[in-house]
Amino acid sequence: MEWKEQVRNTLFELLTTEEKSYLEECERTIADNYTTSFVKIFSSLSRKLNTSKDKTVSMVQEDSNPLIVENWTVLRLARVYLLSLIEDQQEPYFTFIEKLFNYADMQEQEALYSALNIFQFPRIWIDRCQEGIRNNIGLVQGAIMEQNKFPATYLNEEAWNQMILKSFFTGKDIKKIYGLYDRNNIHLANSIVDYIYERDSANREIHPMLWVLAKDHLPPRAKEILKQQNVSPELLEKN
Repeated sequence: MEWKEQVRNTLFELLTTEEKSYLEECERTIADNYTTSFVKIFSSLSRKLNTSKDKTVSMVQEDSNPLIVENWTVLRLARVYLLSLIEDQQEPYFTFIEKLFNYADMQEQEALYSALNIFQFPRIWIDRCQEGIRNNIGLVQGAIMEQNKFPATYLNEEAWNQMILKSFFTGKDIKKIYGLYDRNNIHLANSIVDYIYERDSANREIHPMLWVLAKDHLPPRAKEILKQQNVSPELLEKN
């Protein structure tokens, strides 16, 4: 079963009969002419799915699915699903999606950034991904950093490393970063060691995952700090 059909089936199972009928109508309207219908559909979806919008949904993670859906609201999943229905040539497609980003409220932005990995022409969204990482909106950062395949697939090493460091700075759930171990690298480890030194000098707590990511590249000073920390050896051995 194609991933989009799986998402649709999962979504529709959680909707009322009236909500299903509305989304089916949206599917037809978007297919007919998304440029004149989508903005209204996207912005009014919260009202149209009022009964089911706050239910949470998770899907079994599969390599074939470009999305990682874990404890999403029905509203978030519905918005991402509808975004997946837009198809066009690169220039009008990019212009239209960018317009959505520019005028979206925070919850709409969460859905848009969650959808990075299903947008057409993926490499044209790298700058948008990096912009979302730089901003200070927690929902947006979480939608990119946690359970999103796009950064690991498309960000270069420098941008990836910056994202990992910012995930620590902003208190994200580090273990939910897709590709965290596969894309670990010595330059990131060196930056993490510097961060460890800063935290230690300020007598501040050092996140255990910092040690996990830097464990193969610890200089003597860092190893001495590690000895003083209450870090489970099993944690380092498992990762």
